[in-house]
Amino acid sequence: MASLSELFSPSKREVPFESYREYTDYLFACVDMRLSDYIDGLMGLFASQSGGYKNVIYPDVEIARDLCDKQLAEFLLKSGGETEDESGFARPQERAVPPTELDELFAEFAEDVSSRDAGEGLSATDCMEHIKDRAKKAQGNIFMPMYELCEKLGLSPFSTFCFACAVLSATQTSYAGVFQVVNQNGALSAPTIESAARVFYGKDFSITEAYSEMSLALEQLTPVFALSINNAMPFSTVVSPDKRMIDFLFGPEPNRIDENYARFFSRLTDKKEIDPFIANRGILDAVNIFYDDGGRIVALWGDEGAGRKFTITHFCRDREKGCVSINCTKLFVYDFAFVDKALWAAARECILTDSCVCLDGLAYREEEKEKFFGYMDLAFGKFTKYDIPAFAVSMEKLPMRQISDMDFAQIEIPTPDTREREQVWDHYAQGYSFADDVDLTEMAAKFLFTSGKIKSAIHQAKTLAAMDKKTDIPRSILFQSCNNQMSHELTQKATRIPAKFGWNDIVMNPDQRLALKNACDQLIYRKKVYEEWDYLKKYQYGRGLSVLLFGAPGTGKSMCAQVIANELNLELYRVDLSKVVDKYVGETEKSISMIFREAKKCNVVLFFDECDTLFAKRSDDGGSNQSSNNNKTALLLQEVEAYDGVSVMATNYKHNIDPAFFRRMKFIVEFQFPDVETRKILWNATIPKNTPLAEDVDIDFLAQRFEFVGGNIKNCILNAAFLAAADPEAEGQVHMKHYLQAIRYEFVKTGKVFTRADFEPYAHLVL
Repeated sequence: MASLSELFSPSKREVPFESYREYTDYLFACVDMRLSDYIDGLMGLFASQSGGYKNVIYPDVEIARDLCDKQLAEFLLKSGGETEDESGFARPQERAVPPTELDELFAEFAEDVSSRDAGEGLSATDCMEHIKDRAKKAQGNIFMPMYELCEKLGLSPFSTFCFACAVLSATQTSYAGVFQVVNQNGALSAPTIESAARVFYGKDFSITEAYSEMSLALEQLTPVFALSINNAMPFSTVVSPDKRMIDFLFGPEPNRIDENYARFFSRLTDKKEIDPFIANRGILDAVNIFYDDGGRIVALWGDEGAGRKFTITHFCRDREKGCVSINCTKLFVYDFAFVDKALWAAARECILTDSCVCLDGLAYREEEKEKFFGYMDLAFGKFTKYDIPAFAVSMEKLPMRQISDMDFAQIEIPTPDTREREQVWDHYAQGYSFADDVDLTEMAAKFLFTSGKIKSAIHQAKTLAAMDKKTDIPRSILFQSCNNQMSHELTQKATRIPAKFGWNDIVMNPDQRLALKNACDQLIYRKKVYEEWDYLKKYQYGRGLSVLLFGAPGTGKSMCAQVIANELNLELYRVDLSKVVDKYVGETEKSISMIFREAKKCNVVLFFDECDTLFAKRSDDGGSNQSSNNNKTALLLQEVEAYDGVSVMATNYKHNIDPAFFRRMKFIVEFQFPDVETRKILWNATIPKNTPLAEDVDIDFLAQRFEFVGGNIKNCILNAAFLAAADPEAEGQVHMKHYLQAIRYEFVKTGKVFTRADFEPYAHLVL
């Protein structure tokens, strides 16, 4: 059997370790040697003392020394030819040999220990350097997580020794008694910085000499050990690895996320193939340049599916790094102490697995701004301290200069241009079968989608087609799938209105109809004018279609919005103003910006009914509320003008709207009170063709005598139908009396005064 001096001889120093288990065996043997020597010294000290103190302590000291000696005997036996297990990993809890074999070794080992103490002179530093050299030569051939971690942290020989002591105490219950003896404290079963130093230096230990090494160990071990440092007595800090650390060192899944924070952390990268870069390739190039120049904080912002995480994944793959993603929406609701610990755990995950960090779900309300900024600054500080690349991912641009004074790069990932979108559609369409009416170029032009949403739209369209028992994906289903990609935020603040009315369903005078048709033509022929005729160079701003409809209630403004959407084959969303206006400062503006941003993606028609609520006249009375209202109006004006889609505004009170608003409208159409001829058309057009009209119904009289708008006429026609259906004397027909009774109800509802003369010569039918 080889001796310890032979195993740590200079000639062996050039031989690489054959396995991770061999590396850890040598590391723990070094600890056992120093423990045995130190405890042997304690035995001599206690033996010279008298009375009960010796009698109480001495037996435990002897047991601790014997345990270390047995472990050394096992190490010598293994080093004489025992092979590693199949896994190649060290198993500290399996460090045991049959008692009979150890008994045979003890006689020989006692003499070996005596000779070691007398003349071998193996210092802990020499042993640690010897182990490091052999591990370095084996690096790349075998997986050695403990060695690689020590190298990554730049641990000194003493810090590595302290690390090994902590692992032994945490993985082998028998060492609890050993460290209780070393600490001379029955309640302390793990090493402290000071007790590890006393063992490491032995008889040469002195606080003065060891101070710098102990201080360095505290600093070097803090990134991976959850140390509770007492500033008054820093070297009394206990060093003990938690379960996550042990799993990393010896578990079958070293990259598994810390289970204590699994609800906040996830792995962004894995071994799956990732899609190639098609759009916005320059973003990744910019990130790489910034990183190579020493930058470590990158803020990426853009719409959902723009490729923010996709860019990070490509960066990590190119750099052979992992990525830990933190759900900040969930984490940042907790108190500072918890968030601080969680961010430390995230930083440790990045250190252990050589990963970047992605701070995801970054958004805040104005009243939570200071708390959010504080947590973000705390996070950046923790990650940059250990040179960990940190990516901040958000949908809106963050005020990074207010958050941190560290160096950062802030990059927007825009929606791909038309050419790039065509390439993305072609790429993700591979493997799918489309009907003949599908034109992917049309889809790219119509839907201003990010790459992620294009991929999702095609996949969902395939599912919808299969549910409809269609082998090929038709155009209608592909459009439906694209419209389903509408952001959840927009659907919370706007309601989709089916646009079922066409030009034949609405009654208006020729001037109104011509104005609206001209408005629709601006969108239908936009590509020809702006691109083919090259008007884009002169008119780069305000290329959308904005229409203001004003007039009395019930004149058909809302119906007209449906006609426009139907004519242009676009989805219609009516903005719910009650959900847009927020009592918190700045939140209304955020909602407005979000609505236009999300609408832009699917190129929908935005309908603002009673828009004077938002487009109110601005004033300068010096009040904070008026200032806030002015800001909202100004933002809306800017968004309407910048929106490339269709925005339709309707109001009953034109005089309440800010004058600047009219200049930004492409078309302004007044819905005048209908004249007699128009009312007659409304009555005839609104009554369904299948209505069983009695011969006494006089449409000319109804149109001439009662000055109603289309909305009132519609109500009267519907109410009359129900009155007739319930009238047993009607014989299944709608009579004149039913229409007159419905008109009477409409007068009462609107508060209009009426007399018998208003209904003559049919007054006897209702009065």
